[in-house]
Amino acid sequence: MPTFNFLVFLNAYEDSSPSNQPSLSNFRWDREVNGLAVNNAQSLAFLLAPGETKTLFNGSRTLGQNGSTQYSISLKPLSTNTYVLTNVGGTAPDFRTPRAPGADATTQITATTNGPLVTFASTGGTALALIAGGVVVGDYVRLGNLFNQSNQGEQKIIALTATSFTVANELGVAEGPITLGAGFADQLQIYSAAGVQVGDTLVISGGFSLVTQGAYKISAVGAEFLEFFSADILPAEGPITTQAIAAYSSAKQFVYLESDGHVSLSINGSAAGEIQPFVTLSSTQPGVFVRTSTQYSMSVTNMGTDTAALFLATVE
Repeated sequence: MPTFNFLVFLNAYEDSSPSNQPSLSNFRWDREVNGLAVNNAQSLAFLLAPGETKTLFNGSRTLGQNGSTQYSISLKPLSTNTYVLTNVGGTAPDFRTPRAPGADATTQITATTNGPLVTFASTGGTALALIAGGVVVGDYVRLGNLFNQSNQGEQKIIALTATSFTVANELGVAEGPITLGAGFADQLQIYSAAGVQVGDTLVISGGFSLVTQGAYKISAVGAEFLEFFSADILPAEGPITTQAIAAYSSAKQFVYLESDGHVSLSINGSAAGEIQPFVTLSSTQPGVFVRTSTQYSMSVTNMGTDTAALFLATVE
């Protein structure tokens, strides 16, 4: 694991050379932060053409939310510290890409076992249409509480036909036919493997109460819900219309950026100010930007008419 040292020396003085005369020194400031354990220390020197925008890093997950998206937060049943963020209205965020399995309230599902393999097939009512609905091997299925407890929960699809899918579950049991009923959409959910992942970080930065706003580790993911752990007690809230929801896989904790041209910055999807060099196009007197916070995405845009030279250093 890399060790990080951060040293700053500031000195403004009014004599021809620095001296120890306090009356001629505007300020002297020396800060040394040494021995910090960090990860993924990186640096990058690059040129930026006039008007060009460059993404410097991006660990954020793409969400489909917009100004109409509504969320609620509730405590997970039978849990004391796990909460569920659920899309309850408006445009869905699609934490994972949802598939359309073709089920409705009349669909009947029968489970059969073959060693550690369990196959779920539609055997009555409206038949599943898995392939037509975009389901592929490697997707995940989440089965609801109508199924035997040993068959419930999230499992990876390892084989499928138009009307059946197979998972590996050594504890799975044969059962059915089970009529999905009015809650069919919750009893059989299928979604992609790509998207927000367990272990990612959920950021709630607005909309919800200040008590709830913060960053949390994600413990489970569905197409339109996330589960996360909180040591603090959170209130049940919602529906709340907000886009102040983000998820990221990695983030920088320290960013240092130099530029010899006029550039603007965007951090975590929001404008984050500008850099103006002390002397334009000077390699020895560039503008400087330093930030210590959780930064999961950053881009820079050249606002000037000349190509700018930049240097970036980051650690996690």
